[in-house]
Amino acid sequence: MKYFFLILFSLLWFLGFSGSMAKWLYEKGISQDDYRYGDLYRMSNLAQFKAPLQQCTVPQNLPVGNTSLIIMGDSFTEKERIEKKHFKGLSNYNRYFITDTIKVKLDTSKRNVLIIETVERHFRERLSKPFTNLKVMEHQTVLEKTNERNLKDRLLNYNVPYNTDRHESILFSSDFFLAFKEWKAWLNWRLFNRIDEKVILSKDEKYLFYQLDAQASGINSCFDQISEEEIKLMVDNLNKTYKHYKKAGFDEVYLSIIPNKTSILGTDLGEYNHLIERIQKDSALKTPFLDIYTPYHNSKKILYEKGDSHWNCEGKQMWLDLVNAKL
Repeated sequence: MKYFFLILFSLLWFLGFSGSMAKWLYEKGISQDDYRYGDLYRMSNLAQFKAPLQQCTVPQNLPVGNTSLIIMGDSFTEKERIEKKHFKGLSNYNRYFITDTIKVKLDTSKRNVLIIETVERHFRERLSKPFTNLKVMEHQTVLEKTNERNLKDRLLNYNVPYNTDRHESILFSSDFFLAFKEWKAWLNWRLFNRIDEKVILSKDEKYLFYQLDAQASGINSCFDQISEEEIKLMVDNLNKTYKHYKKAGFDEVYLSIIPNKTSILGTDLGEYNHLIERIQKDSALKTPFLDIYTPYHNSKKILYEKGDSHWNCEGKQMWLDLVNAKL
């Protein structure tokens, strides 16, 4: 009995190191996705914000064309949310994480389009200098990485130090354990006026926001005051970025700043700094942009998930319509 439990708990402990094993367990239905109700619910466990993430319809048989699209983006355009089938007129499509350094080779027989997509909260730090993470290679073949791994690779793909969040996700992400977490979160909220430090409630308690952009100040905050000098610096860096990628061979380069949920629904928490508008309306800006802030700001509909910091299906479709209009 003691050896049985020693082996069992050693295996459970090991899962805290291996992201690949955690993913494999989820794919096999052994564990559940703890983001299925949203990232903000996952952090807060407040029951009133528990709602399954919308399953958006993926378009079928959109027209194929001669356009090669590359997106350097963050979580709004990750493969679980956006894929090639969402776009019109594409022959090739690649999406890379915006902070990764990527090497690509352009096919000059195609119309090459680059979209630099970033959520608003990280715009100031990412554009404190010209963006050059995407490296265009002229005289070498760039090989795509493969994600195929056998079981041995998955087992050996571990990270030190031990990851507590990953371990808790595997063991306690079922609805049974979530019920206990919700009771604890409710008691902390109602008895001690305390919720998870990573989230902030709107004043009317209708909306839940990510603390990073809903806090009163800081480079990621919607309410942090931004000087005209910093705006001019970021615009200048955008123009340098645009010129760099046009010279590298892209036919079209677009900027897309996705508004924070707080910027649209949480302006009662403070005085919004209007970062997106100030960048897009600056007379010195030469970089074409996809303006999703204006339709979001003017819309009477809720365009974000209830328990998540990302857009819902309708909000995502508005962005896709903008992109497809350009494509």
